[in-house]
Amino acid sequence: MSPATEPSHFIYASVPESDPAIRNLVPDPSQYSLRNYAICGFRNSELDSNRFIHMQHRCLIDWFNQKYRNEFDGVLFTEFDPIDVKPALGSIVVLEPTDNYEAYRYRLYGSQVVDTYGSDLTGRTSTQLNTESTRNVRPQYQAAARNNITVYTEHDLRRRKEPDIIERWDRWSRLILPLVDDNKTVRRLLVSMVPTEIPFNSAYSGPAS
Repeated sequence: MSPATEPSHFIYASVPESDPAIRNLVPDPSQYSLRNYAICGFRNSELDSNRFIHMQHRCLIDWFNQKYRNEFDGVLFTEFDPIDVKPALGSIVVLEPTDNYEAYRYRLYGSQVVDTYGSDLTGRTSTQLNTESTRNVRPQYQAAARNNITVYTEHDLRRRKEPDIIERWDRWSRLILPLVDDNKTVRRLLVSMVPTEIPFNSAYSGPAS
């Protein structure tokens, strides 16, 4: 397994190298303070659930591919029904872009994400929070919303719950799917955030650099 300091290394996805046109649309990981940050962009028409390990991501990509319409290069936001993606529901966060994509509002915040993060952000905005975490991830959401592309990221985050003598980390795997209106404007971001505890003494444990 590659060293923790190696950039752009995915553990839970096997993704092809983005072509330059898409790669230039996503943020440069080195510009942000997320630990072991890796990011990749995809054309919405080229998603393949077999490249992803987490069941939640496979579920959402299969749903997206079923609903995808060529004339919109995407899925209409009115098509989203949480019942259709029930296996992934606890991991889902639904965002509404605001202020010309400068910010976003949390319209849905999954129970599994709440359990791990320790708080429910439903109804709140990134402007209200304005934490280091929201500042780090905002460019991911902006890239997906402004360009109508799918974005996948991974990064490590210290586990906040369960204080322990041994420092524990999660690797967060985040899939960001844009949902559009009939003018091809992105109106919602359908996000699945899945944490996986990093085993102690693995190449990925230890304090942030």
